[in-house]
Amino acid sequence: MDFDDIKNELNNPSFKIDIGTFLMRMHTTNLMNNYHLKSILKRQVEILELQKGKTGQELESSVELEIERLNDMFSEWLKEDIINVVNDLSRD
Repeated sequence: MDFDDIKNELNNPSFKIDIGTFLMRMHTTNLMNNYHLKSILKRQVEILELQKGKTGQELESSVELEIERLNDMFSEWLKEDIINVVNDLSRD
């Protein structure tokens, strides 16, 4: 379904949408969600490392290494998902 299909479905010839504003709001929401999720993830990793008895610099290093490992894993997932989306779109 594309934009024209949506407009026709609404059956409202005066329907208007500011695509730029919509995209900025969506991007802002995504960024805020990203900030929250990063904070939660970091705190969870810190708690797990504290449970292992790590303190100080050892804790900080372990947390950074784990977050880097997770970022690498998430980047791979993102690449796969983007490739799948592009492949799905190219079949239309």
